[in-house]
Order: sequence, then C-alpha cells, then structure tokens
Amino acid sequence: MKPLKHGKEIDLVEIAANWYVDDLPPMLFVKSSPNSHGFVDPRDIETLWRDQFDWVYRELDYAIFPITIHPDVSGRPQVLLMLERLLDYIGGHDGVKIVTMGEIADDFRARYPFESPERPPAY
Repeated sequence: MKPLKHGKEIDLVEIAANWYVDDLPPMLFVKSSPNSHGFVDPRDIETLWRDQFDWVYRELDYAIFPITIHPDVSGRPQVLLMLERLLDYIGGHDGVKIVTMGEIADDFRARYPFESPERPPAY
C-alpha cells in the first residue's frame, strides 16, 4: 500500500448538501428502503424547513440555505404548492436572495479568492 498523494488543488467550490432540507428522504417511497416514508404531508416538511431557515436567518450574518429538490418528488402538485409558500416566505425576509448554485459559487469565490490566505481550508 502507498500513502495518499494529494493532487493539484483546483478552483472548485463545493456546495454541501443537507439531508434535512432534501425532499427525497421524507417524500419518496422506495420499496427496498426500510426507512422510506413517501406519504408525508408537505406541510409538515414546510414547517421543518421554515424552522431551519428561521434559525439560520437569526443566527448567521452570511449563509446559504440550499434546498435539494427532485422533479419526481417536488413535481407533485401538493409539493409544488408547499415550495411556492416556502419560497415566498423565505424571499420575504430582508437581505435574502433566491439564487442558483452557480451564483452561490461565484459569490463565495469573490469573497474568498482561490489564492487568498483568508479562504477556508480544503479538507
């Protein structure tokens, strides 16, 4: 066995996912998965996601709140209505912008240039 040799660092911004703000675990039924629910009321998920957003908004000066949605889950009418309500709620807060992942990466890189000593460490 040989020790790991790190390759050349590249200018890549990783945007972390969060299972707690992902539509798939609570709302998609997977037959072979023992913890699969599939029929959770979207209003329950909306409450969880609002509470998580409220904490982030209250506690952090600068943050992202990436929500992962899948067309086969969030494309259902009851989930689309929940997302409309949630985005209206989140977007109604001062200083909040609804942006793409690309815009998040661009903003991060503008704040922390790749060659800057202030950039967060690579793990």
